[in-house]
Amino acid sequence: MRIINLKDCYLYTPVIRKIDGEISKTWEYKTHLRVNIQQDINELDRSIAGIIEYEKLKLRFDKEIPIEKNDGISLYEMKIKNNFSIEVPKYIVTSKIRVGRCITCICEVNQNR
Repeated sequence: MRIINLKDCYLYTPVIRKIDGEISKTWEYKTHLRVNIQQDINELDRSIAGIIEYEKLKLRFDKEIPIEKNDGISLYEMKIKNNFSIEVPKYIVTSKIRVGRCITCICEVNQNR
């Protein structure tokens, strides 16, 4: 990957806690990444109604990064208190695909705000 194409993004891991019978989801800060972020639009990205979904991002990198499915991705640094984010990340990792040396992570907009 060319360094000029790399963008900063911040990785968060969901932590589910049960406090007094109520389940809450918080986001723990994991790491800062520099990855190639692209928005590839093709026929496969159409929804059932035939509308192109612009809410998908594809992160590409060629080294092993500790990113897993259901992790949160933010394109800006969020406020952190005690290693937990106060805000909710905008994107959620839905899949991680490896083809040769390149790893592609597909992210969608977080609907659980």
